[in-house]
Amino acid sequence: MKEQYRNNKVIRILHIGMHDKIGGVETYIMNYYRNIDKNRFQFDFISSFPRLCFEDEINELGGKVYHVISEKKNPIKYYKSLAKIMKNYDIVHINMLSSANVLPVMAAKKARVKNVIVHSHNANTPNGLLRKFLDHENRNYLRNNSTVTNYWACSKKAGLWMFGKEICESESFSIIPNAVDASKFKFDQACRNEIRNKYNLNEKFVIGHVGRFSYQKNHEFLIEMFYRFQKENENAILMLIGDGELKEDILDTVNRMNINNKVIFVGNTNVVYKYLNAFDVFVLPSRFEGLPVVGVEAQMVGVPCLFSKEITTEVDIRGNSVFLDLNYEQWLNALTKLYNKLGDETKVKTKNDLKDYNIKNAVKNLENKYLALTDFDESMEGYDVH
Repeated sequence: MKEQYRNNKVIRILHIGMHDKIGGVETYIMNYYRNIDKNRFQFDFISSFPRLCFEDEINELGGKVYHVISEKKNPIKYYKSLAKIMKNYDIVHINMLSSANVLPVMAAKKARVKNVIVHSHNANTPNGLLRKFLDHENRNYLRNNSTVTNYWACSKKAGLWMFGKEICESESFSIIPNAVDASKFKFDQACRNEIRNKYNLNEKFVIGHVGRFSYQKNHEFLIEMFYRFQKENENAILMLIGDGELKEDILDTVNRMNINNKVIFVGNTNVVYKYLNAFDVFVLPSRFEGLPVVGVEAQMVGVPCLFSKEITTEVDIRGNSVFLDLNYEQWLNALTKLYNKLGDETKVKTKNDLKDYNIKNAVKNLENKYLALTDFDESMEGYDVH
């Protein structure tokens, strides 16, 4: 396989870490995959799910999806399957939310992969006692492993959390921005009108949230905060985009509080940009994040953003986001200030060259990083890898 791709001048990168549901990691990978030069690069994927998120699109883009048994069902078979697949690749890109599962790194060692990238997408351990225990136990293994050639992260905070200060100050560490398509995520009055008309939101103050219904996203705080806010502001609406394991619990809470007529559950959607245009404010009271892609998207559109202080300020690409403690009074005060400006022009004109967060710019940087890892000299013609 390697010789075949060498002759075709195509570098294939094997990705691990995508799930069957849309989330930040999945959005990040697909943003880059859609925009990367597929005459030079291709992404392939290993999945332990029956069907991978975006699998149809991956196939259309020329990628391959390998389906293997879940590590939870049979870790030994999972490990052997990974090693068998990995031996055909010079670059393996392992996307991680924690250090709980290091079997892909172990498999890469067995397969003698030349370049192993471990990519941190989080800044704290997802919920679950077993996961937290495994993350703690595996952290040193991950940090002191000669198999790992490159340590990447979505933010400095995510890098420090998973890899530690020594690695983050080394040449093997890089920050890869969670870049987005700036041509899509920009303020569009037509999109705003479309969504607000669809849900009868004219003259409403729309508080928007995009995120998986999980412990990390802190929907419990969000619902209680909105409950208090809407008692004083009757035209307030909360719009929730996403799905997840805690959705039914949140639905029950909303019904119990008798605010089901003011909370809209949209579910998953592939037109998030339209909904962001309809928001009057975007809120993200997460317990922890690496660097939320949707936070970048909301700022590209120009929506005022309120983030919890648990989220790295690296996400503040415009320099005007507000970071708050997980304290109801602070959030209510911040929302009230924005509510009092209802009807004013609060959108910021989108700049399509916002630093490194425009995917058109960021993808070139990623291409150069992949090229620097290869020995495919003929593939590097016309590329600056320095």
